[in-house]
Amino acid sequence: MLKDKDFKANGGGCDHTIANSYANIEAAFCRKKRDLQKHGGSINLEPDSSRDGGRLPACICKQLIRNIMIQPSDAGFSALFHAHPVPMWVYDLETFRFVAVNAAAIVHYGYSEAEFLAMTLRDIRLREDLERLDDNLRQPQVPSIEKSGIWRHVRKDGAVIHVEITSHPLWFGERACRFVLAHDVTERLLAQDKIMRLSRIYAVSSGVNAAIARIHTRDALFDEVCRIAVHVGAFKTAWIGAFEPDVLEGRVVAWCGGERHYVDRVRLTLRADSIDSARPACVAAREARAVICNDVATDPGLAPLAREMLEEGQRAVAALPLAPAGRVDAVMVFIADTAGFFDAEELKLLDDLVGDINFALQFIDNKERLSYLAYYDVLTGLPNARLFEDRLGQFIHSAQAGQDVGTILVNIDRFTQLNDAFGRHMGDALLKQVAQRLDEALPGGVSVARIGGATFAIAVAELAQDADLEHIVDEFILATINQHFRLGPHEARVQARAGLALFPRDGSDAETLLKHAEAALQSAKRLGEPYLYYSPAMNASHAARLALESELLHALDAQEFVVYYQPRVDLVSGRIVSAEALIRWRHPQRGLVFPGTFIPLAEEVGLIEPISDWVLDAVCAQQARWLQGKIDVVPVAVNLSAAQLRNGKFVQDVTDALSRHRLPAHHIEFELTESMVMNDVELAAANLQALKALGIQLSLDDFGTGHSSLAHLQRFPFDAVKIDRAFIRDVNANAGNAAIATAVIAMAHSLHLRVVAEGVETEGQLQFLRRRRCDELQGFYFSEAVPAAQFETMLVEKPLLTLGPQVDEDTLLIVDDEPNNLSTLRRLLRREGYRVLTASGGQEGLNLLALNKVQVIISDQRMPNMSGTQFMRVVRELYPDTIRIVLSGFTDLAAVTDSVNQGELFKFMTKPWDDGELVRNIRDAFRLHRQRNG
Repeated sequence: MLKDKDFKANGGGCDHTIANSYANIEAAFCRKKRDLQKHGGSINLEPDSSRDGGRLPACICKQLIRNIMIQPSDAGFSALFHAHPVPMWVYDLETFRFVAVNAAAIVHYGYSEAEFLAMTLRDIRLREDLERLDDNLRQPQVPSIEKSGIWRHVRKDGAVIHVEITSHPLWFGERACRFVLAHDVTERLLAQDKIMRLSRIYAVSSGVNAAIARIHTRDALFDEVCRIAVHVGAFKTAWIGAFEPDVLEGRVVAWCGGERHYVDRVRLTLRADSIDSARPACVAAREARAVICNDVATDPGLAPLAREMLEEGQRAVAALPLAPAGRVDAVMVFIADTAGFFDAEELKLLDDLVGDINFALQFIDNKERLSYLAYYDVLTGLPNARLFEDRLGQFIHSAQAGQDVGTILVNIDRFTQLNDAFGRHMGDALLKQVAQRLDEALPGGVSVARIGGATFAIAVAELAQDADLEHIVDEFILATINQHFRLGPHEARVQARAGLALFPRDGSDAETLLKHAEAALQSAKRLGEPYLYYSPAMNASHAARLALESELLHALDAQEFVVYYQPRVDLVSGRIVSAEALIRWRHPQRGLVFPGTFIPLAEEVGLIEPISDWVLDAVCAQQARWLQGKIDVVPVAVNLSAAQLRNGKFVQDVTDALSRHRLPAHHIEFELTESMVMNDVELAAANLQALKALGIQLSLDDFGTGHSSLAHLQRFPFDAVKIDRAFIRDVNANAGNAAIATAVIAMAHSLHLRVVAEGVETEGQLQFLRRRRCDELQGFYFSEAVPAAQFETMLVEKPLLTLGPQVDEDTLLIVDDEPNNLSTLRRLLRREGYRVLTASGGQEGLNLLALNKVQVIISDQRMPNMSGTQFMRVVRELYPDTIRIVLSGFTDLAAVTDSVNQGELFKFMTKPWDDGELVRNIRDAFRLHRQRNG
């Protein structure tokens, strides 16, 4: 083997092709060595200044190299040099002229051999690279292979190519020369640049999706999108312009990168006849389509800005319309520093990014709608009880010494009878008219709200004396309501009564004032008075409650409480999947007492915590007995009390209860309302996180009643939300309730939360919820709350809820050549209520797709005849609406990356899989299919 260090490949760092080239040259020297040995010679081609050991001196080695290079008799080496596919040449180290070139160089560069031999190295360089070349040539020559890096060369036709230079000194024709291999890496660099650009856009998409999960206001989201685009995506500038409804001129609301003066030059209009109408952003907004300018210098729409944009390094522009509700209300603009940046693949990724942002904007709009519903009455548009209590509290806080704050509760007499006589829609019309009249009649400084049913609340600030409040009641409230109202073809005479309470005389806070005003209202109705002030004498009714309190204390000691169980049913499979534990009081004289009678009192007198602890212990004991009896149990949800959640030992109490009965934590769930966590948010969050760590699932109860916030869905680790029965009662007849239920389901699913509908009592409610993809129901339609023995029978017999035909059956195709995997996945996913098809290979999968409507496909990657990505590529062409997931124990990164780039895959998961994660991903896939296809 050739050992001369002047031709050594210098390890594995060389390009593969170049290394092979030197290996071939080395082989030529080996042939020369064998020729010499045939004539009895014995040489060692390692250069050495000593003649000992049979080695040739370095000068003889070099002479031998010269002989090999110039001797025409060495046909093998000459043929290798001239026929090698990589361009090679030899140049003179003194004149820098080419002294030999191979055929590959002639073809690749376009010069003839004679033209090459008349040229120097400088003739194939760009002018701006000559200084670098001169610096390189002035460097001392090293007697070994030298990798000079990547250079730009110019071919004869003017095309610029990038080449990786590897060279070696040698003697040629008695001249010190250098042997060069010029490996063209232009395509490789272009590919690397493309991968880098795609990676940046993927990073932008990932960052934006993370921002969507944590940001819930439009302006903050826009600011973050622009920041991510510039700092993560390396765009030169990013800005977003927005349009107000029914306004043709827009304005920039967020930007990053560049100076403020650039943003000030942006003109955003929907007018087709405007002088700025040809700008990409204006066209994108007006025509609701993406507009790409890959060369700022040549785009006529940017002509007024082109010079300054080019000076700032802005070479390409993409304008992307944002239309979350089908109407463009914003446009997003990305500016790149490279002409031609936005090709088809980048645009596909940006289109997906636009889809994500549109979804987030719709989520934000829906959240704002829910926020409105949380503080305002849908029917009348007045503030609701929550907002009224807050405003009353503000009046109290701002009251000066000597000033009173009045609280008035007004109720319409015989409203229920009127509603029954004329119909609910007429009752609603009456409430709207009353609300409008009150809002118009009441003077400034007064807050009016509808707090429920036919009851309105009014708060009056800065009262100097009682007479002022009485004047408002007589002249502005009762005189306004006690009139005739026109209700369609009917006319009704309405009469109202009121209860009054004053701060500070009747209470020092809003809650107390409302309670006392309610007591005064009930007294006025009972006594037939137009209105009454609150009086301590009204507390006589509390005597009965004191007796109940005493009996309640005895009930806990006498074990008079019992737990009933109300099943929760899955709306896909119809199976019982959980239950809620509901307490009942077996009173010795009153019989079975429902919790609404005694739980509020227990909360007031401090008994709620021991009662709640008793319920938890009773449920754990019952679950343990069922498990010991080999009964297939379901998780049972226990209602948490605010007192329990405030208890610093609460988590330990739960742990002790589970340990005492040797019950695994996943057999218990907890339900709580948001109001429970608001007194001490940090303690509540810590307790809930600790419960999650035990493996206990959490549900947010009474969602939608005005006490719930989407912010808390994310702050606390909930697994499910329960839509309050108030919205389910007439969900298929009341447009407002239907809108709330639909929005809650959609947004909970977008946060990966299950949705349970409470109080389902009719077939119509069931089918409405199924069509909206509600996950579970609870209510009398399936079963009322039943004693433990009756619920045990249900667990054993496993009754199914008759669901009726599903409009669109969720169908899943699994393709895997391993029978065990098919069997395991089939069992896992059929429990979720999906129709599951299986195939042992790609062709069989395609046959099933031709015969069945399939929404989601899971495929193994490593399969004979057709890999998973190959299969998905065909599926994407034939069935583009399907959502595709690859599940594999092997990671073919190149194939998977290519598939993701081409939009062929929704997810890539590795084996062994986590059942829970797989089920969640499949649910997300079906939801995505429904979002895309209606």
